[in-house]
Amino acid sequence: MIYLDNAATTKPNQDVLDTFVKVNQSLYFNPNSPHKAGLQAEQLLQQTKREIKELLQLNNAFEVLFTSGATESNNIALQGIARKKKAFAPEIITSVLEHPSVLEVVRALADEGFCVKYVNITAEGQVDVNHLASMMSDRVGLVTCMHVNNIMGQIQPIPEIAEIVSQYPKAHFHVDAVQAIGKIPLYFNQVDSISLSGHKFNGLKGQGVLFVRNIHQLAPIMYGGGQEFGIRSGTVNLPTNIAIVKAMKSAVLNQASTFNMLQTLKTQLISFIEEFQGVYLNSPEGSSPHIINIAFPGVKGEVLVNAFSKYDVMLSTTSACSSKKASLNEVLLAMGITEKRIEGSIRLSLGSHTTVEDIEDFKAQFIKVYEEIKELLK
Repeated sequence: MIYLDNAATTKPNQDVLDTFVKVNQSLYFNPNSPHKAGLQAEQLLQQTKREIKELLQLNNAFEVLFTSGATESNNIALQGIARKKKAFAPEIITSVLEHPSVLEVVRALADEGFCVKYVNITAEGQVDVNHLASMMSDRVGLVTCMHVNNIMGQIQPIPEIAEIVSQYPKAHFHVDAVQAIGKIPLYFNQVDSISLSGHKFNGLKGQGVLFVRNIHQLAPIMYGGGQEFGIRSGTVNLPTNIAIVKAMKSAVLNQASTFNMLQTLKTQLISFIEEFQGVYLNSPEGSSPHIINIAFPGVKGEVLVNAFSKYDVMLSTTSACSSKKASLNEVLLAMGITEKRIEGSIRLSLGSHTTVEDIEDFKAQFIKVYEEIKELLK
């Protein structure tokens, strides 16, 4: 199998799996229990958080909340911040570039009476920072922007956005960094919260992290025993939380070498794909090295996915969270890409386990698929 759907999920590293099993066997205690074993588990939990802060050089600027993934992290941050600020800053700014775990939240908040505004997108698929600056006011309580787009791979101008938002003390800036970690450096300066999901960087599904500056700005969206600052109640999943640190260390410490490796493979793929008439590159220059979005106008993306799957090549149309929906992708529409190209778009996404052999094998299968569908290309 040639696996090129790493933006959807990645293969867990062996040391992550080993750690998860080992902690489940030997340190399965509840960190909230008052006995010696429970206190030992609590100490390990706090040590794990300190390790993350040291790894990312956060000092004590952020609190670390463990969650079940980025969907929960995004929900906690967006709902928690918005409701805390609704009385005095009820406006939310976002864009159509966001993942459904952000867009669906802000749409639900709009139904609650929040004023949701969408910033313009440039032809390169980036947030228009000048338009954003013109939208900002003292009524804005929340701005949210993903670091790397999961469909096209655009790297958003997070430092510029952070600088604009920081000029408005009431505004909280949230960043969905799910596709960034392990590929490009994470940016924390002047950012108020960041969400991650373990299974996107060779961790396990059901692992997530939310970094929050000024934890008191969050209102809880679920209630219970008061764990995790009262923001994320429920018995702490210590084995999962310790295992995600293994994945995070590997992703962060190997980020530079992974970037170079992925960039080399991506360059080779693009050069190869550009040789085929009727096939177009959707991803803009300067996009993340692990995502390539290409189009076959005249052929449906779902047909292409099935055609490649027949040759054991695993890729996707858009994101795994939205690929089964019939509507045209909002990200590609916002960039002004034609409907025919959008309908015929597929996403290749590489990962730290992708090899040169994988790419060479993909090229051979690509030629077979192209021969099957070339007469349909418009």
